[in-house]
Amino acid sequence: MENKLKRDQLPAKKAKNWKKSFKEEADKTFNLKLTPIVLQKETYKSLIGENENRVRVYLGLDNKKEDGKYVLCAYAVSSFLLGSGDVYADYETPVYKLGKKNEDFSDNTTEVIESIRLYRKWRAGEIDSDADGAAFRQYIYPNAYLLTKYELHELFNAQNHKEIVLEFGVAKTMNIMLSSASLSTEESTEQEKAVEPEYYDEAQLCPPFCDERSIYNS
Repeated sequence: MENKLKRDQLPAKKAKNWKKSFKEEADKTFNLKLTPIVLQKETYKSLIGENENRVRVYLGLDNKKEDGKYVLCAYAVSSFLLGSGDVYADYETPVYKLGKKNEDFSDNTTEVIESIRLYRKWRAGEIDSDADGAAFRQYIYPNAYLLTKYELHELFNAQNHKEIVLEFGVAKTMNIMLSSASLSTEESTEQEKAVEPEYYDEAQLCPPFCDERSIYNS
């Protein structure tokens, strides 16, 4: 039986499945080279500061290719709660490049921005547009990640790790789409057949959005 999970901790089987799914997806659409992405404790302490801010990680690409491929990289900045909502805004500095050794790029934000923009061109399918799956990258790969306080506190403070590794996983979940598509194609007019139906997806998945009290969720 698996031990009780800590806050924001992934079950081991789910983490393994996410890594497997990423490898399968990478063979189709991820034509980038991966290098170790590490967040060091001293960097973490510098980013959260006295106000215990959040850490946001932006994905970027190095300008120089290796073995004919662009190299994925990552940059970390400090994010603070803006007002009373759930919106987090970024401080411009400090900003660190997360490699085997974290580098302070606070005096070179222009290079950071160019790296992030290059990645977003790749994500949009503008770079290596002839590669398989280029048109689908924007639906699979995000721009950035807003890390939670709890997972970082657990790893750096409770467990006292000097550094943590950032890896990638893909969650595979069947989702639902609502559309105006007609089921009876025989009764549809030619005009109706020519119109592409609109699809909507505002459904929240269960889990985690469940009614634990419902008899239908027993």
